[in-house]
Amino acid sequence: MKAVVVYESHWGNTAAIARAIADGIGPDTRVLTTDEASGPEIADVDLLVAGAPVLAFGLPSERMQEAVAATAGEAPAPPDVSHPSLRSWLAALPPGRGRAAAFETRVRWSPGGATGAIERGLERAGYRAAAESGKFIVKGRYGPLRDGEFERARRWGTELRQG
Repeated sequence: MKAVVVYESHWGNTAAIARAIADGIGPDTRVLTTDEASGPEIADVDLLVAGAPVLAFGLPSERMQEAVAATAGEAPAPPDVSHPSLRSWLAALPPGRGRAAAFETRVRWSPGGATGAIERGLERAGYRAAAESGKFIVKGRYGPLRDGEFERARRWGTELRQG
């Protein structure tokens, strides 16, 4: 099975969850940033998993990434905004036929989310839902992830593989 996990991550939390999901799916699963996930890297995938952090109660845009970079003065480290947003990656996603799943990292009390927009983008490209979305909790605006989230992400990846 060809499986790929694509992510957008600013402070490393979503990237860590993407790697844990891939561990659960299997050792041959590729974990790619949005700029790495194009052409042959995602061609003919059987399972495409995509995720992003929740920003401003939704899926980040390029404009939100600029705002993150401009207002991250109190963050423990500068945000990584060097990759295209997952929103723009989804808009350019070529047609596919495999299964797909969406995930997000979020604070527990967030009234909005990113997974609905991710699922719609994957569906528009022809991917069919493999499972309910994964929602993984960070303890604060910049993280770290809540205890147990890595294990939960690995289990979710295993469920996706078993499909």
